Amino acid sequence: MKRPTLALVVVLFTAQLALAQQPPSGPPPRGGGGPPIEMMARQLGLDDAQKTEVKRILDEQRARHEAERKQFEATGQRPTPEEMRATFQQHEQELTQALSGVLTADQLTKFEALQAERRAHGHHRGPPPAPPAAP
Repeated sequence: MKRPTLALVVVLFTAQLALAQQPPSGPPPRGGGGPPIEMMARQLGLDDAQKTEVKRILDEQRARHEAERKQFEATGQRPTPEEMRATFQQHEQELTQALSGVLTADQLTKFEALQAERRAHGHHRGPPPAPPAAP
């Protein structure tokens, strides 16, 4: 009776090890993994001073956006898609303006290209683009 029990334990242990070594199911993490500032630092080639300043700018922007969101929630009204789109564009312009004092011209150009690519692939939060106007 010991032999079947030992065999069962070995089989269960082996199965558990095999499952533990499998990669997690589901889509890969957004942005290639890691905090957004790390991904941005790699993509743009930021030095440590730039990385610190860009993180500060992103944190400030995130805090402003959160405050705006809470303000909308407090009123009980939801912005229209047009208002959301305009706000998104304004935030994007503000971010680019803030980063222009930190990034080199080449890094800023690359950042703008990455932002355009994100918009083209729908990797932004906000409403979908407006439908084309009817002729």
